[in-house]
Amino acid sequence: MSKPKQHIFKKDTSKWQFNHFYCENGIFKKTVILLCNLLILIVLVSISIKNDIHETQLYVQENLNQIKKAMDILAYRNQRYAKTITKSINRLENKQLHSLVTIHYYPELKEFGFNRNIYSDNLLNGSLIGPGFPNQLIQEDTHIFAILDDLWAEQQRHSIIYNYYYISHVMKYLYLSSKSSAKDFNATKEFFSTPKYQAQRSDYQPKESLYKGFYYTQPYLDFFSNEMVITIKSPVYNKHKIVGDIGVDIPVKSLFLSITLPKKLKSSLNLYLYDVNNKKKINIYTGYNNTLLPSIQVYTRLNNNTLIYANISSTFFITFALQVLTFGLLILIALNYMNATLKKHKVQKQRYQLEAYTDLLTGLFNRRVLDTIVLKILKDNRQLKNQVSIIVFDANDFKTINDTYGHDIGDLALKHISSTISDMTRDSDVCIRLGGDEFGIILPNADLEQALLMADRLELAIFSGYFCHYHIKVAISTGCTVIEKDETLHDALVRADRILYKNKKNKIENKKALQQQLSNYIFKSPPSFPKDK
Repeated sequence: MSKPKQHIFKKDTSKWQFNHFYCENGIFKKTVILLCNLLILIVLVSISIKNDIHETQLYVQENLNQIKKAMDILAYRNQRYAKTITKSINRLENKQLHSLVTIHYYPELKEFGFNRNIYSDNLLNGSLIGPGFPNQLIQEDTHIFAILDDLWAEQQRHSIIYNYYYISHVMKYLYLSSKSSAKDFNATKEFFSTPKYQAQRSDYQPKESLYKGFYYTQPYLDFFSNEMVITIKSPVYNKHKIVGDIGVDIPVKSLFLSITLPKKLKSSLNLYLYDVNNKKKINIYTGYNNTLLPSIQVYTRLNNNTLIYANISSTFFITFALQVLTFGLLILIALNYMNATLKKHKVQKQRYQLEAYTDLLTGLFNRRVLDTIVLKILKDNRQLKNQVSIIVFDANDFKTINDTYGHDIGDLALKHISSTISDMTRDSDVCIRLGGDEFGIILPNADLEQALLMADRLELAIFSGYFCHYHIKVAISTGCTVIEKDETLHDALVRADRILYKNKKNKIENKKALQQQLSNYIFKSPPSFPKDK
């Protein structure tokens, strides 16, 4: 939408009063009209409900796709972390490395580690957990823990709750991305002997499942948190052999928290995961569900093994339909009678306003807006205590262009200037052709520095472009000022006009001085050289 349309075709906030339709031809005709209106209303409501169901499906589908997108981002980031650690392990191998931190043994837990709220004497952010006594090789692995801390510090804010960890299949330990107290994890030894651990190791997966560098586990009950989770894993290699995994645990319940749906829609939503391999349904959230009516189903595939379903109760749409019928019945008769005529007159009025306030050649506002739209903008900004700036400018040597190339080329120059203005200004700015080759821009909520910056950009943009086949350019001179408190718009325009002509005079004098310097240099006598003997 062009700038004049942006201001004139604004939303009408006036209050209209509609008279109810009245018929004087008896009860029978009134009844017929009422039934006809009711039939039309039912048809409209049916169409509206159909569209509402479709839009709600798309809306919920988009939320489910956002969950999948967020999980895929975590997966590819996890793959990148695994590649980085693989390179680090191969780079640090066979080097004499000392331990970065002290790895403690906890007799009461029969495990080793650090950052367990027992000995907090190191600066690593994560927690190390492993069964038994630590050996020298684990001491050397502390160097990759520091690298993992740096990688995990890159985590972006996500709607999904998740937690990173690194698990070593060779050393049998876990390195968590956050500090964890001893009471949270105290069954590490049993964990490494569970069938679930063996089944989820990367080196136990089919080769085709690792071609992307990561894989999703099926939803399972986590050994430590006792919550249903989905894990994304990426293998870590040492000389082409898998020695560990970097994983991301995503609690199933957190998937519901990441959905940004209205409260009423959430209450009518049933969300669950479906494990394809085990044909198992895992509830995430259970809202209201009417078993007598069919539900609206939306789903997306999170990965090869898991689907996420959202069932929307039909009651949600029936409630909406009843509300529309209740309010629609009260206003439909009046709208049938008044809407078409009112809309026609409103559009005609706006068209007339647009023609009255628009310059025919350039499509910008003409001077009439100074007493209407601009004054209102000035008043509104003064109430908000915002500054309003003015830029006035005209074309340099515009008469020369008209005299040399004709008025058609001059009109093209004006159109070039006006189109550049429209492209570079904001929707809230008012661009005006003041007359001839003189233009003005009203900049609401802008100080003098911003106006000067805009003026410089306009000068450069207008001069940089060609506007006709003669490959000529047009330059402009500008004058900027801020409308002072209690100052009239006319006085501000006069002051801006004075600044404009002062700037134009300076440009002319500078141009003449430069031409004089060039002339002196060209006509200066050449240096003499001695003749050859």
